[in-house]
Amino acid sequence: MNFKTFCLAALALLSAVNAAPLVNNTASIDDLKKACKYGNSELHFRMNEDDATYACVHKYNENKHNNIARPDNSACFYLDNDVYCIDGRYTNIKECDKSSKNFDYRTCSYDILSLTNDGSERYTYRFRSYPDKERISINAIQDQKECKARNGIVLTYNVMYQYICLYPETSSHSLKDKHCVGVDGKVYCVYEDNTIITTCNKHSKQYDHDNCMSVLSEYSRVNGITVNEEKF
Repeated sequence: MNFKTFCLAALALLSAVNAAPLVNNTASIDDLKKACKYGNSELHFRMNEDDATYACVHKYNENKHNNIARPDNSACFYLDNDVYCIDGRYTNIKECDKSSKNFDYRTCSYDILSLTNDGSERYTYRFRSYPDKERISINAIQDQKECKARNGIVLTYNVMYQYICLYPETSSHSLKDKHCVGVDGKVYCVYEDNTIITTCNKHSKQYDHDNCMSVLSEYSRVNGITVNEEKF
């Protein structure tokens, strides 16, 4: 398909999508899938009894100059280290429309997570806010279970919903990207995927080295562990 034919096909597809409002209509969903795919994106949707919820999720590449959906005009998220943005042309979640007064990043986040979730608990940990890389969905029980399964140390304070996971670190290469301390002569680092306290998350705007050390000192005292600040 040459460029002219591609453009004509794309325009025809856009006209078809815009001409027919989407209800519980498989043909309309198919049109949206095709239109979304032209932008190197993927349509995620959920059918209800009399309507549907859908979002076109675009994998953003900062090295490309033709990203339709990008951080300055769209709600974006991290999945692992990749950035994905919502293409508003083929999305009917009003809270995801960054140009609308209805825009609500948190609500949009939950809706997109719900649409794209593959049923795996681990998926919710890989899905993060942009640009802060903060968790969208939190499960305290699962966090602490996973921390212990990795031979980590769980530090809680008063209630189980205030917790930090310290994970044994064996590679000195990644220490600069994490908040690390010494425990019994070994290096442990805050494992952010299983930690609720953002002041100890080096990728968060709330990160503060001194505050984190104060929190770790108090949490470790309550849990009968001695934490030492070390220079790495």
